[in-house]
Amino acid sequence: MQVKIVIGTVAFMMTMMLFGYAALREPARLERFAAADLGRNIEKGAELYVNNCATCHGAAGDALDCFNAAGEPIACIGLPLKDEYLLCGEPSNRLIDQDYKFTVRDYIYGTIYAGRIGTQMPTWSAELGGPMEGYEIENVTQFVLNWRPELCTTEGPPPYEWPLTVTELLAAEGVTTPGDATRGAELYDRTYACTSCHGNPAQAGSARVGPWLGDLAARGGSIVDGYAAADYLYESVLAPNAHIAAECPTGPCGMPSGMPGNFGTRIRDPQSMIDLMTFILGNNLETTGVEIEYTRR
Repeated sequence: MQVKIVIGTVAFMMTMMLFGYAALREPARLERFAAADLGRNIEKGAELYVNNCATCHGAAGDALDCFNAAGEPIACIGLPLKDEYLLCGEPSNRLIDQDYKFTVRDYIYGTIYAGRIGTQMPTWSAELGGPMEGYEIENVTQFVLNWRPELCTTEGPPPYEWPLTVTELLAAEGVTTPGDATRGAELYDRTYACTSCHGNPAQAGSARVGPWLGDLAARGGSIVDGYAAADYLYESVLAPNAHIAAECPTGPCGMPSGMPGNFGTRIRDPQSMIDLMTFILGNNLETTGVEIEYTRR
């Protein structure tokens, strides 16, 4: 009888030791399982992105190289997604500029789910008539968030320190021409996809989201007291919320501005800024010398 008790006690103790060992390993096992599951979701999200999102946002997510169904290069009409402005920080600068109170993940998921009113971003959720189920939207969201480690932990070149007046901009180091409108047109249409919101400056009524800019050279100097057209445009590119236009093609322009606030980092040099301004304003880069309202970050 005593032998049976000893054997039972030993068996019980060994069983408990095995359970304890398994319990100690369980968090690591669950972590590996979760990582593998997330990896599969990101892979599925990558496929969905290429098939549905790359046409507007670019294959690399930077809104630089977009192609139509025939493989021909076209202007990217979407905003960059592989972008520190959207992804880095909690909240990121984009969420701060739009006074968004939730997480970056919520912002991306919600944008895909419901689209953006007044823009060309459509509704993707099947619940609202779109083509994607909730798990597919989550997969695309995780794919976009997967760019975070590359963007937010690797220190890239610092953004250009923009001068606070157009006078200083025109005299900045690296400026070699007074303004190349041909290159500015390429920057406007392809590189920064300004056409997708503001339309063609040569075609009245072509703006879709933001104000049409074809008459800005004539009216820009009367929008803000003390500003010339070049001052107003320069500030509007770097600080879209500084002055909100009264009317947009879809109705009154809202606050905060729908224009991205990250052109201060996306535009890398003063010559590109001057070329872009020259395309919009022609040679009308006269300035009053006023300091713009721009916070470097």
